[in-house]
Amino acid sequence: MSNRLPVFDVFRNSFRYMLEHYRILSLFCIFSFLGIYNLLGGAFYLLYTYLFYFIFVRVYFNRQKLFSKPEFINALVRIITISLLAFASLMLLETAVLFFLWLLNPLEIYPHIREMWTNFIASNTFRYALYGGMFLFLTVIFYIPALAWVSAVIGRNASITLTFFHTKDNYLRIFLICFIVYGLLPFVIFMLSANSWLLRAVFTAIFTVVQCVIYLHIYEFFYKVRKHK
Repeated sequence: MSNRLPVFDVFRNSFRYMLEHYRILSLFCIFSFLGIYNLLGGAFYLLYTYLFYFIFVRVYFNRQKLFSKPEFINALVRIITISLLAFASLMLLETAVLFFLWLLNPLEIYPHIREMWTNFIASNTFRYALYGGMFLFLTVIFYIPALAWVSAVIGRNASITLTFFHTKDNYLRIFLICFIVYGLLPFVIFMLSANSWLLRAVFTAIFTVVQCVIYLHIYEFFYKVRKHK
């Protein structure tokens, strides 16, 4: 049996799920919109957003209790850990690049590299490469490890390192899905609602739910979790 993530099937099954559960998902769209429209900001906004995703996952997997304190705390620890590791990875990457340039500085080749780099960053190719590279890096440091957060929410083994074992040989497929869902959808939102903040908030709320469903279908494929009846 192949353990290759079927990209097309993930989207097809996700939209089938959304059609079958449009009532409860419509309710989550409303809650998502309220989170976007929230005027309080700060810690309340962070708590509201976290609770939204936490309860969404538990509803998706049909957990009997919408809120469970042990799972809530465990999942919170996991997402904080994942976020800190992702931030540390970004800082390490920046340090490595700066160190590499520092090593090249005394060499005669450095002025030529600097000129080539200056021309490159001014081109459209650089913008596309940077955007794609950013999502490829985010796939490794955040989107894959965040599967452990889903496990923590539903009370399963929430090992961060095991996420890479479960998704072995599928990193590029996950990158492709995440790039479409988290990279291209924002452009669609902007194009559909460029002149209206309210319309943009509505589309963002809807697409937030769409993103959640697709991401959880990725989780289902690798972790073989059955929804409770």
